[in-house]
Amino acid sequence: MSRGICSVAVSLLLLAGSVHAQNSEPRPADKVRLAAEGLVLDVTRAGQRLIAVGERGHVLRSGDGVTWEQAEFVPVQATLTRVAFAGGRLWAVGHDSTIIHSRDLGRTWSLQHFEPEWEKPLLDVHFFNANDGIAVGAYGLFMRTSDAGRNWEILNMADLVTSEAIDWEEAAQSADDFDEFGDEFDDFGFDDEDDEFYDAAMDFDRGCYEFMECHLNAVLDLGNGRQMIAAERGYGFRSTDSGETWESFRFPYGGSMFGLLGIGDGSILAFGLRGHVQYSSDFGDNWEILDSGLTSNLKGGAIDPQGRPMMVGAGAARLQFNPVDRSFELREDRLGGAFVSVVFDDDGRMILAGQEGLSRE
Repeated sequence: MSRGICSVAVSLLLLAGSVHAQNSEPRPADKVRLAAEGLVLDVTRAGQRLIAVGERGHVLRSGDGVTWEQAEFVPVQATLTRVAFAGGRLWAVGHDSTIIHSRDLGRTWSLQHFEPEWEKPLLDVHFFNANDGIAVGAYGLFMRTSDAGRNWEILNMADLVTSEAIDWEEAAQSADDFDEFGDEFDDFGFDDEDDEFYDAAMDFDRGCYEFMECHLNAVLDLGNGRQMIAAERGYGFRSTDSGETWESFRFPYGGSMFGLLGIGDGSILAFGLRGHVQYSSDFGDNWEILDSGLTSNLKGGAIDPQGRPMMVGAGAARLQFNPVDRSFELREDRLGGAFVSVVFDDDGRMILAGQEGLSRE
């Protein structure tokens, strides 16, 4: 690829390292244990079941979040990054532009899409009902279906953006600040300083004009046709017509946002690089950077049974937000593995997925 992918899947695969070779084929019970203790990138609820997905096409099922079993059949071995449940059906997406589908609560899966030559991993999937859904991923890849995934329309965010809410002059002035983000911005394209006609602001504008091909990391559905996508490098997109058209905007923080959470009062939390959390009460017209007290990446989140957002990330971070007084409660173990996804069971306990597999708290 021409650019490094700022995605949950890729960064954690690098952290996880290589898998040790086995001298003999593991027994079925050992396979489940190895899968549940390996890299797991997402976990969600499907009725009374929990479904988790991760590296090598692993799909795991559980009724209690403690004992897990592998799916009987999965048609791919590509890393799966996200899984969604709607209308009694499941969809999972991942590397190689993979989309798989299950009609039996994750026991068996069928292949709906697979294009490894694209080199575009899908990073999130959301279904609004049993038929209508979208999947998003690297380099602006945007896919949608109206027939439960039997057919997918292949688009790019550039095809859908009809307006901008970006102050390009202000964005150009912030170009000098990008060095502080390290590798997040190393490939931005500032390589013409020796040209006598070089203008940093124009170069920034030109380099960022292709923002519509940046990596699309997470989808949020707020209902009533309102949708939002968090992307890399401080970009975001929002729609008020159920995703038919989109408007681009910039977060005040210029780093990647890896997730979005809708709070019950209509407010939104965006979270991501270096523990940054941003808050909006007006569908992204205005954003406030909140002091989370965290400096490591936040990768996933969910709303707990009391309506409080919980975000998880590197260093086994669990960051809970109280929307009443806008305070944070942080628990972390800097020697612990990275969490990338969290969901709550019927008892209000957290099911956590990440670098070291699945756990329950």
